[in-house]
Amino acid sequence: MKQYSKKILPLAVALASLQAFAQEAEQKNEQASSDTTLEEVYVEGVRSADINARAAERSKDNFSSIVTQDDAGNFSDQNAAELLQRMPGITLQKSEGEGKFVSLRGLGPGMVSVRMDGGTMANAGGGTNETLEDRAFSLDSLPSDVLQSIEVNKSLTPDMDLDAIGGSINVKTLSALDRGKDTVKLRAQNYYQDQAEENSPKLTLQGTNLFLNDTLGVAYTASWEKRVTQGYETRHHADTLPSYVTVDDQVMLIPWEFETRQENAERERFAALLNLEYQPSDNSRYHLKFNHTSYSDEDIALREYYRFNYSDSDDVSFLDPGSNVFGGGGVDLQQQYFIQESEVTTNTLALGGENRFGQGWEVDYELVTSRSENEKPDGRRVQFRLRELNALGQSGDDFVNGQIISGPQLAELAETGSIGSGAISGANGYQYGSAAQPNLIYDNLFLEENLRKDAVDQLSLNLRKDWDQGGPLNYVKGGIKLQQRERSNDKNRASVVPFDRSVAGCDGDQLCQDLAGARLGDFENYVPENGNFDHAFITQREAERLIAATRAIGDNYDALEREVESTRLDYELSEDTSAAYLMAEFQVLDDATLIAGARYENTEFESTGYMALRNDRNEDGEGLDSFDIALPLDNTGNKYNNFLPALHYRHELSEKLLGRAALWTSFSRPDFGKSRAFFEVTDRVIFCNTDPNSEFNGECNEDPNDIGSIRGDVDYQAQYFEMAAENSVRIGNPKLDPMKATNLDLSLSWYGEETFLEGALFYKDISDFIVDASGVDIAINDLPFRLPVEQVTMFQIPADLVITNATSYLNGESASVYGAELSYSQYFDGRWEDHSVGRWLDNIFIQSNLTVQKSDGKVGDTVRTGSIQLPEQADMAANLTLGWENDDLSVRFIANYTSEILKRIGSCTAADLEADTAIGFAQNCQSWADVYQDESVTFDVKATYRLMDGVRLYLDAINVTDSVGQYYFVGNQYSGGRMLFDVEQYGPGYQLGLTVDF
Repeated sequence: MKQYSKKILPLAVALASLQAFAQEAEQKNEQASSDTTLEEVYVEGVRSADINARAAERSKDNFSSIVTQDDAGNFSDQNAAELLQRMPGITLQKSEGEGKFVSLRGLGPGMVSVRMDGGTMANAGGGTNETLEDRAFSLDSLPSDVLQSIEVNKSLTPDMDLDAIGGSINVKTLSALDRGKDTVKLRAQNYYQDQAEENSPKLTLQGTNLFLNDTLGVAYTASWEKRVTQGYETRHHADTLPSYVTVDDQVMLIPWEFETRQENAERERFAALLNLEYQPSDNSRYHLKFNHTSYSDEDIALREYYRFNYSDSDDVSFLDPGSNVFGGGGVDLQQQYFIQESEVTTNTLALGGENRFGQGWEVDYELVTSRSENEKPDGRRVQFRLRELNALGQSGDDFVNGQIISGPQLAELAETGSIGSGAISGANGYQYGSAAQPNLIYDNLFLEENLRKDAVDQLSLNLRKDWDQGGPLNYVKGGIKLQQRERSNDKNRASVVPFDRSVAGCDGDQLCQDLAGARLGDFENYVPENGNFDHAFITQREAERLIAATRAIGDNYDALEREVESTRLDYELSEDTSAAYLMAEFQVLDDATLIAGARYENTEFESTGYMALRNDRNEDGEGLDSFDIALPLDNTGNKYNNFLPALHYRHELSEKLLGRAALWTSFSRPDFGKSRAFFEVTDRVIFCNTDPNSEFNGECNEDPNDIGSIRGDVDYQAQYFEMAAENSVRIGNPKLDPMKATNLDLSLSWYGEETFLEGALFYKDISDFIVDASGVDIAINDLPFRLPVEQVTMFQIPADLVITNATSYLNGESASVYGAELSYSQYFDGRWEDHSVGRWLDNIFIQSNLTVQKSDGKVGDTVRTGSIQLPEQADMAANLTLGWENDDLSVRFIANYTSEILKRIGSCTAADLEADTAIGFAQNCQSWADVYQDESVTFDVKATYRLMDGVRLYLDAINVTDSVGQYYFVGNQYSGGRMLFDVEQYGPGYQLGLTVDF
């Protein structure tokens, strides 16, 4: 890392020398040179903003979709992610009711890069999966108020960063020189979420000023928002799959558990922007840009679980496949009250400039530094539970329900098929027919802190030579870019049974010991607003009191931080990249140009992590020491490079018709969570007894009591216990290479005075596709890093051990994505000039787009035989806006449609298919476990009224039909068809605001 930093310094000095040379050249040659940068025009009104965006798209060398700042203001969107959902090829992913990530042209957020003014921003978020940490950028931290425009680049030229198979998004910040005048905008807004019944204020200040005869521009923005939301959710367990059970030759596929949630969130955002630009002449321009975003979140989560625990049929006594009802014993009723505060801060500073000199020469240069931190300092949770209950359950495509019943009632149901008797409270302590359950036992205290950091420094230099003599060569452009990235994660977690460790953990505190054995009835409780809850919860005040009184147990546990959950996600990594490119534009016809060029990228990647093994069977259940094993792994790395050629053809077929064609290459780097170094046993370690004198020789189990030892006899185990080959292990792969793609784009655009029509075709052929390889054999000698087995002293790990149930990440498979986009906008000016209804119809307009796409990928025979649709790809996405607008009033009705999206896949190998053939049903091939996000249709209404010059009142109604986010298992005939995986409901929202322009 230090060597890399030293490489950047002399280049920065060289850039300073180039700048001085350019300024000297300007003094010798003051002839004006036309600025090729498209000026961003500040506009009001939907049509004006639309025309401005289309003009920006038309002028670009590559195919893109653009939306301007005013266009963002006119839509009912709160951040950059929701703003983008109106564009063709985009599908939106939401979190807590707000847009957060975007997929582009059938490829997920991890394959879509996000830049600010062309520079990389640090991103301390965990992406779409906190464990796997993909490279998805959380756009909900960027309110649209701080932006001037957003470019979605669907084909990329060699002078752009090409680590984006899906495409790239460039958010452009406000520029005073581009705006060209002094402006001040104030905005006050209140958002009301119907479900939370809370008001959420927002204030924005935005302005531009010009000084020194319009040569110095200052742009500034400050935006503050506090947003309160309440969400209801019902979900299956995230990881454990539904189970097959059998009663009297009847077979059903039923939920393993279901959970009802209520999330109360209070989010506070602050964004600030300061852009200083200096243009002393037409031949020079310099900038200093600073952007700050902070995003704090206070979450209160209430969770109620019915954990059926049916991994087999032993506890199941009743099945009714016709109604999808099942019943049995051994059920857990569990409640959690979870409290967590978090804050994400990101600061980005860019310093650069551009100079023109000589005959058509232009140089630009920029140094960007960005820092991001995601801190969760004190996540805390209390849990109450009753075990060994009897319950009924029922599932369908949009619900999972449960009901506690008594043992006699269950027996009666199993024998007669109905229940005629009432339930009487029994020894298990459950109070039948009551929401209050005072006997739920306080059986878990959870404490967690987490800090993730991301730091990016980059330096770029571009040199361009233009010719204007009418020859075949328009310009030649080349450049270099150096980037250094450092990223780390540090999580510490304690999850303990308070009563078991209270004597040692409370350290003599009597209140701590008394409350460690408490029950729910010892505290004030209440029934939440979510009608899907069956029972009363502890209040927040009482939960905080209980945590404060007993947290010493969690704080004192595992002082050495060896607990698996405190180490398995910890890492440090560095990613240093260098790139160079060369490209030229040729005038192949009077109205046609061809850009040809290539980019070369080199990447050096290094990572540290942990070997994390859960070994808690030998722990003293009343003590404070963890017997888990946490050993740091040696720094491990990888080097790879990519040569990325491209051709971009642009043809002005007429004054209104533009055709484009591009054949280009790109790549996507591996996810952080897959390429970092780690070795993790996903459950307790399984041992094999090798004692030749023991009757248990050769037997394997995770409990020493079952294979000839006793818990805590670490001396015997150190001598005779070996780690078993059948342990389930997850292994990171720092040797992963990036995925590569060859892309073909064709488009035809019609720019009429009142009509815009555009059609585009795209195809992506992806190689080295990264797959999750499950259940594979991996020898520890063949791992991509050295495993410190000699440091394990509690048992033995043979040097030649071959793990037979490993999950890792490998290159080698292929995938393809192809589709079409269609955009249509129509403004009916003058169409009904002589119509009897008058000119009112002349103010109608339509904006629409449609994307249809397909994908085909092989994810590896160890996961799924054959080909499947790629995750995150929707077959169809469409947007339609019907509006009416004049100088004073604008009204729009907006509809968004997204078809089903595959979110994750179930395992189905050739061996699974063969095994299922033998037993007669699909138990091993888990294609039924594919999870889809259901199709969705949402409706928004937007109205804006001009009270007077510069003063506008707006009212937005968002999700007016109360659309929900629903996910389901595909299921089969044994589940009665689709089975609910997750459903989220946040309800409609309304915002009223006032904008004042000075």
